[in-house]
Amino acid sequence: MDETNEGGRTARRNRHWTQIHEAAVALVLEKGLAATTVDAVASAAGVSRRSFFNYFPTKEDAVLGTREPWLPEADWEDFVSSKLEVLPRTAKLLAAVLNTSTHAGEGFRRRREMVRAFPELRRRTHVHVQAAEQLVATALIERLKPHQAALLAHELPTDPGAQHALVLLAGTITRYAFTEDPEEFARDWQSAVVRASAIFGSLLHPVSR
Repeated sequence: MDETNEGGRTARRNRHWTQIHEAAVALVLEKGLAATTVDAVASAAGVSRRSFFNYFPTKEDAVLGTREPWLPEADWEDFVSSKLEVLPRTAKLLAAVLNTSTHAGEGFRRRREMVRAFPELRRRTHVHVQAAEQLVATALIERLKPHQAALLAHELPTDPGAQHALVLLAGTITRYAFTEDPEEFARDWQSAVVRASAIFGSLLHPVSR
Protein backbone atom coordinates (compact mmCIF):
# COMPACT_ATOMS: atom_id res chain seq x y z
CA MET A 1 0.00 0.00 0.00
CA ASP A 2 1.26 3.48 -0.89
CA GLU A 3 1.81 5.18 2.47
CA THR A 4 1.55 8.61 0.89
CA ASN A 5 -1.88 7.83 -0.58
CA GLU A 6 -3.01 6.21 2.68
CA GLY A 7 -1.87 9.25 4.65
CA GLY A 8 -3.74 11.52 2.24
CA ARG A 9 -6.94 9.49 2.63
CA THR A 10 -6.65 9.57 6.40
CA ALA A 11 -6.09 13.33 6.42
CA ARG A 12 -9.09 13.80 4.12
CA ARG A 13 -11.31 11.64 6.30
CA ASN A 14 -10.23 13.52 9.41
CA ARG A 15 -10.91 16.82 7.68
CA HIS A 16 -14.38 15.76 6.58
CA TRP A 17 -15.14 14.35 10.02
CA THR A 18 -14.19 17.67 11.61
CA GLN A 19 -16.18 19.70 9.07
CA ILE A 20 -19.34 17.69 9.72
CA HIS A 21 -18.90 17.76 13.49
CA GLU A 22 -18.22 21.50 13.59
CA ALA A 23 -21.19 22.20 11.32
CA ALA A 24 -23.50 20.09 13.49
CA VAL A 25 -22.42 21.83 16.68
CA ALA A 26 -22.76 25.29 15.16
CA LEU A 27 -26.24 24.60 13.76
CA VAL A 28 -27.52 23.04 16.98
CA LEU A 29 -26.24 25.96 19.04
CA GLU A 30 -27.94 28.34 16.62
CA LYS A 31 -31.23 26.56 15.91
CA GLY A 32 -31.57 23.87 18.54
CA LEU A 33 -31.37 20.11 18.20
CA ALA A 34 -34.89 19.46 16.94
CA ALA A 35 -34.67 22.10 14.20
CA THR A 36 -31.31 20.86 12.92
CA THR A 37 -31.53 18.25 10.17
CA VAL A 38 -28.99 15.89 8.64
CA ASP A 39 -29.44 17.64 5.30
CA ALA A 40 -28.71 21.02 6.86
CA VAL A 41 -25.58 19.69 8.55
CA ALA A 42 -24.35 18.05 5.36
CA SER A 43 -24.95 21.23 3.37
CA ALA A 44 -23.16 23.41 5.93
CA ALA A 45 -20.23 20.97 5.97
CA GLY A 46 -20.04 20.87 2.17
CA VAL A 47 -20.66 17.14 1.88
CA SER A 48 -23.47 14.98 0.54
CA ARG A 49 -26.08 13.32 2.73
CA ARG A 50 -24.54 9.98 1.80
CA SER A 51 -21.11 11.20 2.91
CA PHE A 52 -22.61 12.34 6.20
CA PHE A 53 -23.65 8.78 7.02
CA ASN A 54 -20.19 7.50 6.11
CA TYR A 55 -18.95 9.38 9.17
CA PHE A 56 -21.84 9.50 11.63
CA PRO A 57 -24.76 7.11 12.10
CA THR A 58 -27.10 9.84 13.44
CA LYS A 59 -27.44 13.59 13.75
CA GLU A 60 -26.87 13.27 17.48
CA ASP A 61 -23.57 11.49 16.88
CA ALA A 62 -22.44 14.33 14.61
CA VAL A 63 -23.18 16.82 17.40
CA LEU A 64 -21.41 14.74 20.03
CA GLY A 65 -18.55 13.61 17.81
CA THR A 66 -19.33 9.95 18.51
CA ARG A 67 -19.86 6.76 16.54
CA GLU A 68 -20.96 3.19 17.20
CA PRO A 69 -18.47 1.34 19.46
CA TRP A 70 -16.47 -1.69 18.38
CA LEU A 71 -14.18 -4.22 20.03
CA PRO A 72 -10.48 -3.68 19.18
CA GLU A 73 -8.55 -6.91 18.79
CA ALA A 74 -5.61 -5.60 20.81
CA ASP A 75 -7.84 -4.83 23.81
CA TRP A 76 -9.46 -8.26 23.57
CA GLU A 77 -6.03 -9.91 23.61
CA ASP A 78 -5.07 -7.74 26.58
CA PHE A 79 -8.19 -8.94 28.39
CA VAL A 80 -7.31 -12.57 27.75
CA SER A 81 -3.67 -12.24 28.82
CA SER A 82 -4.14 -9.76 31.68
CA LYS A 83 -2.99 -10.66 35.20
CA LEU A 84 -5.71 -8.55 36.77
CA GLU A 85 -8.67 -10.17 38.47
CA VAL A 86 -11.68 -10.74 36.26
CA LEU A 87 -13.69 -7.70 37.44
CA PRO A 88 -11.09 -4.98 36.75
CA ARG A 89 -10.00 -6.64 33.51
CA THR A 90 -13.62 -6.72 32.33
CA ALA A 91 -14.08 -3.09 33.33
CA LYS A 92 -10.93 -2.17 31.38
CA LEU A 93 -12.20 -4.04 28.32
CA LEU A 94 -15.55 -2.28 28.51
CA ALA A 95 -13.89 1.13 28.91
CA ALA A 96 -11.69 0.39 25.87
CA VAL A 97 -14.77 -0.47 23.80
CA LEU A 98 -16.55 2.67 24.98
CA ASN A 99 -13.55 4.77 23.97
CA THR A 100 -13.90 3.58 20.37
CA SER A 101 -17.15 5.54 20.13
CA THR A 102 -15.21 8.80 20.34
CA HIS A 103 -12.95 10.22 17.65
CA ALA A 104 -9.40 9.71 18.93
CA GLY A 105 -10.38 10.93 22.39
CA GLU A 106 -11.06 14.45 21.07
CA GLY A 107 -13.82 16.84 22.12
CA PHE A 108 -14.27 15.54 25.66
CA ARG A 109 -15.16 18.92 27.18
CA ARG A 110 -17.35 19.89 24.25
CA ARG A 111 -19.37 16.69 24.54
CA ARG A 112 -20.02 17.42 28.21
CA GLU A 113 -21.07 20.97 27.38
CA MET A 114 -23.40 19.87 24.61
CA VAL A 115 -25.06 17.24 26.81
CA ARG A 116 -25.56 19.85 29.52
CA ALA A 117 -27.10 22.25 27.00
CA PHE A 118 -29.20 19.56 25.30
CA PRO A 119 -29.98 16.78 27.80
CA GLU A 120 -31.79 14.79 25.11
CA LEU A 121 -28.35 13.97 23.70
CA ARG A 122 -27.78 11.82 26.75
CA ARG A 123 -30.05 9.18 25.24
CA ARG A 124 -27.56 8.69 22.42
CA THR A 125 -24.67 8.23 24.84
CA HIS A 126 -26.74 5.60 26.66
CA VAL A 127 -27.25 3.77 23.36
CA HIS A 128 -23.48 3.58 22.90
CA VAL A 129 -23.00 2.33 26.47
CA GLN A 130 -25.58 -0.42 25.95
CA ALA A 131 -23.99 -1.38 22.62
CA ALA A 132 -20.55 -1.58 24.26
CA GLU A 133 -21.90 -3.75 27.07
CA GLN A 134 -23.52 -6.06 24.53
CA LEU A 135 -20.26 -6.35 22.56
CA VAL A 136 -18.36 -7.37 25.68
CA ALA A 137 -21.07 -9.77 26.86
CA THR A 138 -21.19 -11.44 23.45
CA ALA A 139 -17.39 -11.70 23.34
CA LEU A 140 -17.31 -13.46 26.72
CA ILE A 141 -19.78 -16.04 25.43
CA GLU A 142 -18.66 -16.48 21.82
CA ARG A 143 -15.02 -15.42 21.42
CA LEU A 144 -13.16 -17.25 24.16
CA LYS A 145 -11.28 -20.15 22.63
CA PRO A 146 -11.17 -23.41 24.65
CA HIS A 147 -7.65 -22.86 25.98
CA GLN A 148 -8.50 -19.24 26.88
CA ALA A 149 -11.66 -20.31 28.67
CA ALA A 150 -9.62 -22.89 30.57
CA LEU A 151 -7.19 -20.20 31.73
CA LEU A 152 -10.05 -18.08 33.01
CA ALA A 153 -12.18 -20.92 34.33
CA HIS A 154 -11.30 -20.21 37.98
CA GLU A 155 -12.45 -16.57 37.60
CA LEU A 156 -14.90 -16.17 34.74
CA PRO A 157 -18.44 -17.39 35.49
CA THR A 158 -19.77 -19.97 33.04
CA ASP A 159 -23.42 -19.18 33.63
CA PRO A 160 -24.66 -16.65 31.00
CA GLY A 161 -26.65 -14.82 33.66
CA ALA A 162 -23.59 -14.40 35.83
CA GLN A 163 -21.57 -13.23 32.83
CA HIS A 164 -24.22 -10.64 32.10
CA ALA A 165 -24.08 -9.50 35.72
CA LEU A 166 -20.28 -9.24 35.44
CA VAL A 167 -20.58 -6.93 32.43
CA LEU A 168 -23.22 -4.79 34.13
CA LEU A 169 -21.01 -4.46 37.21
CA ALA A 170 -18.07 -3.57 34.96
CA GLY A 171 -20.28 -0.88 33.44
CA THR A 172 -21.10 0.50 36.87
CA ILE A 173 -17.39 0.64 37.71
CA THR A 174 -16.60 2.42 34.45
CA ARG A 175 -19.33 5.00 35.00
CA TYR A 176 -18.15 5.52 38.58
CA ALA A 177 -14.58 6.10 37.40
CA PHE A 178 -15.82 8.64 34.88
CA THR A 179 -18.18 10.54 37.19
CA GLU A 180 -15.69 10.72 40.06
CA ASP A 181 -13.13 12.59 37.96
CA PRO A 182 -14.02 13.06 34.27
CA GLU A 183 -10.81 14.97 33.59
CA GLU A 184 -8.63 12.19 35.01
CA PHE A 185 -10.66 9.59 33.12
CA ALA A 186 -9.99 11.49 29.90
CA ARG A 187 -6.25 11.60 30.66
CA ASP A 188 -5.72 8.03 31.88
CA TRP A 189 -8.86 5.92 31.76
CA GLN A 190 -7.03 2.65 32.40
CA SER A 191 -5.65 3.75 35.77
CA ALA A 192 -8.98 5.33 36.70
CA VAL A 193 -10.85 2.09 35.97
CA VAL A 194 -8.38 -0.04 37.93
CA ARG A 195 -8.67 2.26 40.96
CA ALA A 196 -12.46 2.22 40.75
CA SER A 197 -12.40 -1.58 40.50
CA ALA A 198 -10.36 -1.76 43.70
CA ILE A 199 -13.00 0.32 45.51
CA PHE A 200 -15.81 -1.93 44.32
CA GLY A 201 -13.74 -4.99 45.15
CA SER A 202 -13.32 -3.80 48.74
CA LEU A 203 -17.10 -3.39 49.01
CA LEU A 204 -17.82 -6.81 47.54
CA HIS A 205 -15.15 -8.51 49.68
CA PRO A 206 -14.84 -6.47 52.87
CA VAL A 207 -11.91 -7.26 55.16
CA SER A 208 -13.03 -8.65 58.52
CA ARG A 209 -12.04 -6.59 61.52
